Amino acid sequence: MQMQDTEILEKIHKEPESGMKLLMEQYAGLIYAVVKGKLQSSVFCVTDIENCVADTFSEFYCSIDKYNAELGSVKAWLCVIAKNNAIDYIRKYYKEKDIISLNDELSEQFADEFSIEGDFEDKVLRLELMKEIKKLGDPDHEIIIRKFYLSQSSKEIADKLNMTVANVDTRTHRAIKRLRERLGGVCS
Repeated sequence: MQMQDTEILEKIHKEPESGMKLLMEQYAGLIYAVVKGKLQSSVFCVTDIENCVADTFSEFYCSIDKYNAELGSVKAWLCVIAKNNAIDYIRKYYKEKDIISLNDELSEQFADEFSIEGDFEDKVLRLELMKEIKKLGDPDHEIIIRKFYLSQSSKEIADKLNMTVANVDTRTHRAIKRLRERLGGVCS
């Protein structure tokens, strides 16, 4: 029997441990599926997925006072947290492993990661952008991925690529200009 969100939230406020147990019993399968869908790559194991699911419920609990029923259901909120956590796991993995490979699987993964609502047109545009980034060649494509997808600073990129910060910034500016020209202003 499924409980209503309000009942679960009341239980969490009164008896946090048993309330969270009810929440997990009701939504763990769904959250596992959401996370597994994002972390389906061969680099993530069952433990990574389970840790991400646990992080999702933990984050839900820690930010429960920010939940607003008028903005969506508990289910929807948990799904958004799960997707965002999975994306963070992916970013962290690639950042830690210092992997900048734009194979088709990774390009599609990056394109999908940033399309939280799963909007098809947005995903197509992002895939097109990734194809154009790949065409930039070395080291420009790596600089763009590091800067805009892995959120690395120009200094971090310069250190990794044995370049000056000024060179990284100049190459970034020129690469963005080329992308704008190729995509007809789509990435403005």
